[in-house]
Amino acid sequence: MTRRTWSNISVVGGALTAALFASSPAKAEIPLVQYHGWDFSMDGRVNAFISFASGDGLPTGEPDFTGAGTEDTSTATGQLRSTRIRNGFLMSILGFTGVKQINPNLKVTARVGIWMNASGGRLQNAVGEVDPRELYLKLEGPWGSVLGGSDLELFGRGGILVDHRIAHEYGLGYPCSIRDASGGACGMTGFGAPFPGFNPGFVYASPSLGGLQLSVGVYDPNTIDNAALDRAPLPRFDAELKYEYKDSIRVFGSGFWQVLEGTVTSGTGAKDLHVNGWGVQAGAMLSLGPIMLGGAAYEGSGFSPIAALDESPLSGDASGVLRDSRGAFGLGAILIDPLKLKVAGGAGIFHLDKNKNDVGTMDSTGAPTNPQVIEQNLGITVGLYQTTEPVRFALEYFRQESTWYPIGVPSATNPMVTARVMTPQQNVDFFNAGMSVVW
Repeated sequence: MTRRTWSNISVVGGALTAALFASSPAKAEIPLVQYHGWDFSMDGRVNAFISFASGDGLPTGEPDFTGAGTEDTSTATGQLRSTRIRNGFLMSILGFTGVKQINPNLKVTARVGIWMNASGGRLQNAVGEVDPRELYLKLEGPWGSVLGGSDLELFGRGGILVDHRIAHEYGLGYPCSIRDASGGACGMTGFGAPFPGFNPGFVYASPSLGGLQLSVGVYDPNTIDNAALDRAPLPRFDAELKYEYKDSIRVFGSGFWQVLEGTVTSGTGAKDLHVNGWGVQAGAMLSLGPIMLGGAAYEGSGFSPIAALDESPLSGDASGVLRDSRGAFGLGAILIDPLKLKVAGGAGIFHLDKNKNDVGTMDSTGAPTNPQVIEQNLGITVGLYQTTEPVRFALEYFRQESTWYPIGVPSATNPMVTARVMTPQQNVDFFNAGMSVVW
């Protein structure tokens, strides 16, 4: 995966920014100084996890689209074994916020959040990345607010916040990749929860009307060079409508649309491409005493398992035709207050449709046409999260089950004929343990 892909999945996560912290009662800010009407504060977290993976290597002949491929297979039968020391769903974060009330009708906020990774590639002294992921200013008044800069995008934000609040706030979930530990982990991203990303943009949010709020944004647009879509003439447009009632109910819906263009050359000459990437998501979260329930579902065009308009061969093919996909996840948790313990779990699924150019299992002569694209990812998560102030401990199990579209297996006597049809699969079990300190 490209560096932009890993930048997109660093929550998620995953995970995430001031929006994530604002959703959690565990957030604390340390006042630093007051100067000329400015109030400056800091917040952050430091975490460390050990993640052990055990299962199947990548099916023979299939490309690695999920990040859990053959990179650490060690046996002749293709079994996968791997251990990484890494950050969790959120990276370690150091944030600084400045707030000034200019007049009764105007407040300005400036935020710099530096996200830091404990590890990088699996090489001696490979330094983890440092990324000023949150970098924005915001103007607020009775008319609402306008934010300019880099913050969590609107599309997909609701689903990631559900994942963060119910399950992986102090955990890891799906590691995203085994060998490369850059960025945060994925939580349920890759299994029905597309990661929003931190693209720069301008976002207007209306005042809250009895808990109902509309946000609209224009963002720096994406391109998908893998799909020959390397031009973006217009910004990306996002919107989110949400309703919140205290800390008990949260219902949301979001969507995005973006034009992508490019040029491809074939035997008939050059051809200009003009396609639309789009997505919609809806979900809800409910907190009743010690019980928490939530989930979200999405549908769209131009998605990898990780994100919308991702630089991935799954988002679209080399001729510029995007693929449609859909996914959903659900999570639940129970809080055992005397033990300061949360028990959380759930499942999610990502499904990818073939596009009109994708090959079938065999051609008209009966010969196999391989490899195939991935069809779906199924993820199952279970975790224990215990708080001994100021430390949060986590112990998790995550199950990845990936399935490719059926492939034809060539005949031993005639490689141009399909002897049988099989469905490639990859199943990997992840065991994660770690701890976090948040201030």
